[in-house]
Amino acid sequence: MLTAVTCIVDSGDGPLTTRWLKDGQILMEEELDATVMYAQEGRVSTLTIKELAYKHNGNYTCVTTNDVATGSYSAVLTVKVPPRWVLEPSDIIAVSGRPAKISCQADGVPHPHIRWKKATGHPPEQFKTIVSSSHVHILVNGSLNFPSIEPSDEGYYLCEANNGVGMGLSTVVKLTVHSAPQFHFKFKVIGTRRGERTLIECSSYGNRPMSFIWRKQGVVIEPSSEPRYRLVNEELVDGDRTKLIIEKAERKDSALFTCTAINDYGEDSMNIQLTVQDIPDAPQNLEVHDISSRNVRLTWNKPFDGNSPILQYTVMWRQINDKINGETFLGDIAGGPITVPGSETTLTVRGLRPKTRYFFRVKCQNSLGESQFGAEVAATTLEEPPRHAPEEVRAITLSSRAINVTWKVPVEDSDDSIEGYYVGYKLYGSPDTFTFKPVESIKGRTQYFIVSNLNRFTEYSVVVQAFNARGAGPPSEEVMARTLEFDPPGIPVIKTYYATSTAIKLSWELSALPSAPISGYILHHRLEDHHWQETHLNGDQNVYTLRDLQCGSTYYIYLVAFNSVSQGNSSEVISAKTNGNAPIAPDKRMLLSVNKTTVTVNLNSWHNGGCPITFFVIQYKSAGHHEWTLVSNNIIPEQQTITITDLTPGAWYSLLMTARNDAGSTDAEYVFATLTLTGEYPPRPSEVSDVNGSFYRHLTITVPVVSSAIVLVAVLCVVCVITRRRTSGRSPRAPDGNDNREPVKPDSMPLSVTYDSSQEPAYYPSPYATSSAPGFSREHCVQSSHQQQNMGTFGSGRCGYAYDIPYPQRREEKFDGNYESSIVYLPAYHRTGSQLRNHQEQAIYEIPDLGRRKPDSSISWRETGDGNSSIDSDDNEDDLILSSKDRMHREEARESETECDRLWKNFECSQYEESKRWSTDRERVILT
Repeated sequence: MLTAVTCIVDSGDGPLTTRWLKDGQILMEEELDATVMYAQEGRVSTLTIKELAYKHNGNYTCVTTNDVATGSYSAVLTVKVPPRWVLEPSDIIAVSGRPAKISCQADGVPHPHIRWKKATGHPPEQFKTIVSSSHVHILVNGSLNFPSIEPSDEGYYLCEANNGVGMGLSTVVKLTVHSAPQFHFKFKVIGTRRGERTLIECSSYGNRPMSFIWRKQGVVIEPSSEPRYRLVNEELVDGDRTKLIIEKAERKDSALFTCTAINDYGEDSMNIQLTVQDIPDAPQNLEVHDISSRNVRLTWNKPFDGNSPILQYTVMWRQINDKINGETFLGDIAGGPITVPGSETTLTVRGLRPKTRYFFRVKCQNSLGESQFGAEVAATTLEEPPRHAPEEVRAITLSSRAINVTWKVPVEDSDDSIEGYYVGYKLYGSPDTFTFKPVESIKGRTQYFIVSNLNRFTEYSVVVQAFNARGAGPPSEEVMARTLEFDPPGIPVIKTYYATSTAIKLSWELSALPSAPISGYILHHRLEDHHWQETHLNGDQNVYTLRDLQCGSTYYIYLVAFNSVSQGNSSEVISAKTNGNAPIAPDKRMLLSVNKTTVTVNLNSWHNGGCPITFFVIQYKSAGHHEWTLVSNNIIPEQQTITITDLTPGAWYSLLMTARNDAGSTDAEYVFATLTLTGEYPPRPSEVSDVNGSFYRHLTITVPVVSSAIVLVAVLCVVCVITRRRTSGRSPRAPDGNDNREPVKPDSMPLSVTYDSSQEPAYYPSPYATSSAPGFSREHCVQSSHQQQNMGTFGSGRCGYAYDIPYPQRREEKFDGNYESSIVYLPAYHRTGSQLRNHQEQAIYEIPDLGRRKPDSSISWRETGDGNSSIDSDDNEDDLILSSKDRMHREEARESETECDRLWKNFECSQYEESKRWSTDRERVILT
């Protein structure tokens, strides 16, 4: 390329002399293949270069001189030169694990950039740029450096040099990697059991051919000298493997084995520690030290652990020639085991019996198993008198002439170390000595003795001490007791009771004796799962009415008489239920008023079941959806109506409604449809697919629930039978002499109602779905003339009532109501809010009207007395009056409870039938 540089002098007097400098030196035209031409008397000078090259790079200066001064001007000439190899890369061979470097150096203007790439694929067609890392990095001079090359680095590499001038340079070289033997692991531990076939192997990768040498503790293994050793070599895909097989390993095989692999490029070794494990040997040199009446200290030596740390020692013992009931028993009685950590070799055995010969033995255990027991060592403990005073000594007054003394054997003393007890008593505060009564020890920890023939209303001091053949032990602390001035009252017998929705009226009998006067009564009552409440009554009362009770709830009641001395034993616990049931769901036509976009819920259509409804919970969802929308979970009946708005015209919905009163709650689900925009009903969804699908969807829930219910009923029946038998044989006083004044829990003595077996069908035919009605039962009480004299008295053989232990049987009862559509009752859990929304039940569509029988209930009374009412009965008449709504619900089929209460003491129930009875358990109702 021809290049010219012109230097013009625009001012100055002649003559002028011009010369050229390059990099501060006189420009040599021959060296640069350049010529200089002058014109206009030296004012114009032109430097011409015929062909630019790398050597023409530099700083050019034009210097002009006249007689007065010198002037100059400099300019830099840069010539871009394409890359050229300074050190061109070439194929290399490297050894795995050692450093390697591929040189690649180039020059040019500007200085070229070096880039390395590695070929990928087979055959190599594409190259991937190499980025410097800890394994490979590109040096400043462009060389590719491997600090420790690996077999995976083998392949084709491309070195590119480029500075933006020309096409650049590139060269492909091949890197070949030879591998010396290498092991993945340098050391490992192998464990085996004595007598087992053991395999030791090591695998090495590297170039073949490869050979192996085995050493044990540094000595080369020769299979010919050890028949149990056998060597096997195998070729693998990426290396070779050698195996050392030991037939029936022995303890002496526990050693360090070294496997060495060798090829033409080097060698590598791997160490394997073989440990032959075995169960430990039995402990030796068991010795007995520091023998006392109850303790023995043992020591032993640590045995060979079988090349596995001893985890624990186990100490056991036995005793022989033991005397039981005065006879010699020659059999062994084993004791222990007691475990001791493997780091200890001593143990103090405590809690032994005095004067007893024991045989001790020890074994040990490691991770492979247990050793045999070592040799037994015999030792006999010393005899001792009782060391501890009786514990928890109590003196309980039984009557005006007797005191029951109870105590417990100290835990530290065994039964055999005590032959009996001395029970001493004297007048409290008297300086006289105690009068002791010997008492033979009985089996069990609790002992008792009744001191009788004492003075009435007198304080006594009592002590107890144990004794055996060695003597008496320390006495207990003195306890004081005073005999009674009078005896406690007897047990009241509750004769009859009568219940309304909020009150229960009771009567009882108990005759006062001169030695056991009655000061008053304590009436206990409670709801199930509630605390007992007490009511104090006068001693001359035998009738009382419990007021302000919860409607439709079961109460447990028992009575205790007391006087100035103490309380008597409690009566039997009875169960009585106030009138009333859970709310009754109405028919859909009475409950819902539907138009195109709203539905109005008439709360007044619900029947309260005899107990005022406290609140409602309303939720709804559209057909095909699973999430319920909560309208409110605290709707009071005073609101009368609830309107749900923003519904979709011509759509089917499910409404889930819960009503709650004191007797329980009822869930009812209704399926309804909003009117279309033309005022018509939309078509019904397919009932067949919904019912079957819902059945199979709930099958996984129904089967476990039904199975659990069957098991629960069976368990309750067994408990009832067992408890009834225990109750029938129960004595009026506890074995320890204490008065049995603890009230019987109501669950163990409920008052049961017996129903007849006649029941109506629970299912009615329906063209749309299957509906279920609650079970129906009636109470019958038909008495003969001689039985009617004891009508209303518990334990007198009254028909329809029985004591059942421990739980009352749950019964299904049916109500025949005059409603337009059937009601289906299903068990449900107590749910509110989002919990109710997430619960899904099967929807049952509208059912044609079926004939319903009117409810029928009546109570008939027969006069047996003189017609006079007691004072208590007259005072409590207002508690037994039914509300007007309850009377209307029962259709006034029986006499008012006010009249019954007025005549209660003189009239007795001869027959009582009730066809409307609802379970207080929560129910689920699905209506359409």
